[in-house]
Amino acid sequence: MTSRTAAVAWTAALALAMGAGLGCDRLFPHRSGGERLWRKHCAECHGLDGAGNTLQYMGNPWADLTDDHWKTGGGDASSFERVIHDGVFGEMPGFPDLSHEEVRTLYEYLRMLRHETQAPAGENP
Repeated sequence: MTSRTAAVAWTAALALAMGAGLGCDRLFPHRSGGERLWRKHCAECHGLDGAGNTLQYMGNPWADLTDDHWKTGGGDASSFERVIHDGVFGEMPGFPDLSHEEVRTLYEYLRMLRHETQAPAGENP
């Protein structure tokens, strides 16, 4: 490896390490509260777009929250809040530490992913 290549690699590694220490919210401040919560609590299983196309859940029809086929809950806010808070036994962990406002924010973000509402100006679902 040439010294120039090594310097570029070192600079890239340093930038990545510094970025990891900053956290996603600092690197991407344009993300809405709903998107930040979604990425933190939901995207690992339901995907960034809510369609459930993740390595672990691909092919599981219940992981897709963008269609109208819900195993538990349904599309209304109160059932969504209950499922988020309590979880689904053996399939999804509950998140009882999320506040009512955070759960409501997640619900509104999911509605945006489902194209039921518009993204606020400057945001992309």
